[in-house]
Amino acid sequence: MATKIKPAGFSLVEMMVVVAVVSLLMGFAWHFYFGGRETMRHTVSQSQIQLDTRIFLDNLEVEMASCYAFSEVDTQNKKFSFYAFTVTPPHLDDVYYDTTGKPHTTGVDSDSKLSMVKYEYQWKEDGTVLKKRTPGFLKFLQVPMRFDECPPTDDRYTAMEKTVLHGIADFEIKAYSQKTERDGENINQVIVPTTAATIADAAFIVLRLHTKIDEVSEKRRDEELDIVTKFYSSIKLAEVANPGSFSSTDRDGRF
Repeated sequence: MATKIKPAGFSLVEMMVVVAVVSLLMGFAWHFYFGGRETMRHTVSQSQIQLDTRIFLDNLEVEMASCYAFSEVDTQNKKFSFYAFTVTPPHLDDVYYDTTGKPHTTGVDSDSKLSMVKYEYQWKEDGTVLKKRTPGFLKFLQVPMRFDECPPTDDRYTAMEKTVLHGIADFEIKAYSQKTERDGENINQVIVPTTAATIADAAFIVLRLHTKIDEVSEKRRDEELDIVTKFYSSIKLAEVANPGSFSSTDRDGRF
């Protein structure tokens, strides 16, 4: 009796099972691939936001290191400006005497001036932050102080205007004055918010940067960063730390 040979191959049910298992495995692999790619994209983009913000803050810190006084801090319109030395702060003799030894006038109408650069920062509704740099001379004894634009004494401080940040959802800025008060043996630091009329007394500003990029796609995560930083005027800080014994320009007439 002849033996019946069973045909080789897979049945329809076996093929359907294989296709289902392969499709499931490919689906998981596809999901992990695109999920990993999105995570990498988000991480790189978030790192770029942090880098851009850090560069901005580092540059601002360098500028604030030579800050003489704040010109304006407008919380409502999200902008601020300040005057900074372009060279080492001058000796008082150089401020109050000309090259022949003749004293300058020291009243509020004095023409005594300092070589300065004015920095201005302003948040725009499109989420950018605009930076402007203007060289000139500051007539610091006048009330209010007057700044006259002029050609720079150093090519590093030429007039400039550019966008320094993008994707800024909020830009909060506040200014404060700081004074040292003695109560017997106790020394207290009194911090008071400044107004437009008292901005010349400001010792430091508090800046909040809220970076947020809204992603339209539901598969992408929003990119967000929130940083709050304090920046001191170097001159004001020295005066606060050494009340009555430090002055760079003797603006208050103590010397």
